[in-house]
Amino acid sequence: MKLEKLSLSGFRNHIATNIVCSPTINLFVGKNGQGKTNILEAITYLSIGKSFFSVPDNNLVRRGDAGFLIYGSFKSDNGSVYNVGIRYTGENKKKELRINNKDEERVSSLVGMFPVVILYPEQHSITNGGPAERRRFMDMVLSQAHSSYFEMLTEYRRLLRQRNAILGESRQRDHRVRDMLEPWDETFLEYAVGITVYRNNFIKELETYLKNNYNNIITGSETPVLRYESSVPVTEGIGSDEQKSKAYEAFAETFDTERRYGTTVFGPHRDELVLMINDFEVRKYASQGQQKSFLVALKISESQYLLEKRNEQPLILLDDLFGELDRERSNRVLELTSGMGQTFVTSVDETIGKTHYSSLNGHIQFNVSEGAVSNV
Repeated sequence: MKLEKLSLSGFRNHIATNIVCSPTINLFVGKNGQGKTNILEAITYLSIGKSFFSVPDNNLVRRGDAGFLIYGSFKSDNGSVYNVGIRYTGENKKKELRINNKDEERVSSLVGMFPVVILYPEQHSITNGGPAERRRFMDMVLSQAHSSYFEMLTEYRRLLRQRNAILGESRQRDHRVRDMLEPWDETFLEYAVGITVYRNNFIKELETYLKNNYNNIITGSETPVLRYESSVPVTEGIGSDEQKSKAYEAFAETFDTERRYGTTVFGPHRDELVLMINDFEVRKYASQGQQKSFLVALKISESQYLLEKRNEQPLILLDDLFGELDRERSNRVLELTSGMGQTFVTSVDETIGKTHYSSLNGHIQFNVSEGAVSNV
């Protein structure tokens, strides 16, 4: 997948930005707060229908503007062209998507069409934050790789909200809560098992990529390990009916706890992905350098996984990567990512093209200042 052109109007601090992209490496340099990261944010918006930051769309509108427009022209690895435009109107909080001059009913239909891998400083929470950050990582990758997973996850979350509403209300009133939950629970359980099976398989495949990539960044005897801990019992090799039966038994045992606390305590929304190096947990015991290297290796592995599943090279977005790693690790990451397809990199270092990319052909360096972008 290649992004050939990108246009921003009224997005963040960009008044009217038009970029013709290099098919290989695009470098955006400038001081902090000038709009470099916003460019990566806009590319992500075109790819998954939202910002990679957890902010409402209204916060993305340039101050004083009524809304924003993002346009991009993509070319797939098989030569197909997709002209994508998203318009957001702040007054009525309306979001409109057009692909090849055709209105699309749901912006979420973008997910998986233009696979993207994002690495930005706040993602350190994957290695040192709570379980929700790692679940978000799994869901992001799997939703792009498998449309069936994305649909299943969407429905699971809807059912989860419904269950929690019933359970929360039951704490205040004397309802026959078990009878009220029964119409929802069979489907809820089916989705819970399905999501858990997807995640288990994903972790096994990702770990193979991760070991190779981590060892290419860190030389030594360190071995990365991924361990998925779930409340949903899933056993490899047994039939789906038996899976559901075992899951139902575990599910039924949580009812009293759910009634007492007024919330759903069973399901993949409470699961954990444990990141390990050898026999110690990364979040608790790894050094800052080990955590950074683990995260970069994880992201490179994500790209390889998406390529395998979508048969489409994802876009690689690296925000301030070289400010996060020392020179030796940066060079190793550069070697790993340089052949992975189209890459977009931000940096405050105006010499980045000479220091890191001088040996690579085809890269373009842009200067970003107060929301204006120009070729260097």
